[in-house]
Amino acid sequence: MAQPDMFGRYRVIRHLGSGAFATVWLAHDDRLDTPVAIKVLAENWARRMDVHQRFMEEARILRQTDSNWLVRVHDLDVLPDERPYMVMTYADQGSVADLVAKGPLPLDEALRLLTEIGQGVTVLHRHGTIHRDIKPSNVLLLSSPVGQRVLVADLGFAKSIDQASGFTAAAGTPGYMSPEQSVPGGDIDVRVDVYSLGAVAYELITGRPPPSPPVRTPPGRIRPGLPPALDELIMAALSTDRANRPRDAQAFTDRVRAIRMTPGLPTSVPWWMRHRPKWVRTAAAVLTAAVLMTTTGAAALPGLRFIDVRDLNGRFVVAVPHAWAHEAHADGWEPRELGLLGGRQPGVLVSTDTGRWRDAESPSYGVFAGLLPRSAEQPGLDQLIDSVPCPGEPVRRTLDTARWTGEIREWDECAPRFGAAVLHARHGPETIYLEVRQPDQRPGIVDQVIDGTRLLE
Repeated sequence: MAQPDMFGRYRVIRHLGSGAFATVWLAHDDRLDTPVAIKVLAENWARRMDVHQRFMEEARILRQTDSNWLVRVHDLDVLPDERPYMVMTYADQGSVADLVAKGPLPLDEALRLLTEIGQGVTVLHRHGTIHRDIKPSNVLLLSSPVGQRVLVADLGFAKSIDQASGFTAAAGTPGYMSPEQSVPGGDIDVRVDVYSLGAVAYELITGRPPPSPPVRTPPGRIRPGLPPALDELIMAALSTDRANRPRDAQAFTDRVRAIRMTPGLPTSVPWWMRHRPKWVRTAAAVLTAAVLMTTTGAAALPGLRFIDVRDLNGRFVVAVPHAWAHEAHADGWEPRELGLLGGRQPGVLVSTDTGRWRDAESPSYGVFAGLLPRSAEQPGLDQLIDSVPCPGEPVRRTLDTARWTGEIREWDECAPRFGAAVLHARHGPETIYLEVRQPDQRPGIVDQVIDGTRLLE
């Protein structure tokens, strides 16, 4: 619809968004001198009485609950063409979907948001209502004197708990709705919202929505270092068997709050997640420069050409198979994420898909090399490997070359094959941690990467 000038006494400023059943506008209440959001039933649904009633019921639920954790409805009226509109709190900081789109969140921030979302859903459950469509875009963010506050919104699919069986149509958003919601006429209860909370948690923690059920990869495989209790909670919430989920939103939220209070909770976003946007932007420049450098050891492995990639600080060069060099991140990493002392250090990640470097279901392959802080004690691989994607025992070897000493471990019972090494400079205090992931077992690749890795003056 074209932008109107007024809705009743409310002066329209601009369009905020449109959904399947309604359009939302930013308006100003001149009488009270405050911005408001106005949600109007879409014109193409105006004559559908069931949709009309659902719209009115959403307004009633929000008005009756009147919670700090839900969008508040301040007024309800009807346009001359008989379409209803509701006047609501204006969430001036967008939605959680907007927040996640900017990049992964620190763990404490993700758990804070999840706690507040859970509190909003808990209010609905206590009011006798199932939301049925919890997802990041339906959770809004509002400025407050103490910071940002969550508002659960869009109850267009909400239903009374007392009427939770025998629905005639499936409802929800794929990826966030429980398996039982996809069955028309299925029997559902508040645990469908618990599944959705688990899906939102998965996205807040990993930066990506969960796969379709059954979900097999815990978030800790994508973002190593998470508390085991958080992995366990999210996977329980995403269980296809609702009997294995927390009993309601309150139980889920209480466990999130307890995890957030755990001493020693990781505070930083892992480096390979935090710099994902920069990887894509800098990959072409880094790899173009690498191709212009001397090709390393091409004759050692027939059919596989290596290129040199230099970290952006100019501290070292690492050799990478050219066929793997689709994307690159070369401006450093944080050894503190492995529990080591010291700040940001030179580091390089080159792979077929940097965003899937830790993805167990759809992995990439490539090379990571990171310089470690100088210390009197040289760390070993037991201190450095934070996540092994392979079962079984590795093949262990010592390293002793003209350039490096150290140790190597290789796991062959998984795809991609995984190898790790710690390289201690023979003639200096520097140490480099190395990871190699390859699509199949090709003997000599790890050795060739190490042979082409060298410090720069």
